[in-house]
Amino acid sequence: MFSVISIAPAFSTSIVSTSPTAGSVLSVAPTAVTIKASAELSDVANEMTVTDPNGVRVDDGSVQIQGQVLMVGLKPLTVSGLYTVSYTIMAIADVPTVSSFTFLYNAPAEMTLATPSPSQSEVNTPTANRTTDIFVIALLIFAFIVLIFLSRYAKQTFKAPAKVRKPPIRKSNSRKFLK
Repeated sequence: MFSVISIAPAFSTSIVSTSPTAGSVLSVAPTAVTIKASAELSDVANEMTVTDPNGVRVDDGSVQIQGQVLMVGLKPLTVSGLYTVSYTIMAIADVPTVSSFTFLYNAPAEMTLATPSPSQSEVNTPTANRTTDIFVIALLIFAFIVLIFLSRYAKQTFKAPAKVRKPPIRKSNSRKFLK
């Protein structure tokens, strides 16, 4: 009888992986914590809470179960330190497994930005380049002159009378009969 009781916990559900990994050091805050179990989890009796170094809950309470995976969302992490994930998982037709793991989060240092102060500076306005202006004007005048010549050429070409083409006279090899 004692051997049956001592063997039962050996067959209980075990943890395959966690995200973030147990004991890891993070510099980027996770948005969720997941635990993957070795068996399919039941829809009831599964819990997960995440607390910061001060013992304040930082999970959003939205525990989700997808097959062997138990997941909870996190609020934005702002405090550096050791975060504790406490969980209770229960596989289908198995006893609940209660445990916890920790991970270390190093929050990025707060950055202060210098406040801008007004200063006296001269604003340079772009000046027109005279050479470019003269070049563009010369091109416009040249284009106008070419337009005038083309219009006169077209007028001469289309005003001339069209030559009527007369069909060539063919001499017939046939003999005409006289009456």
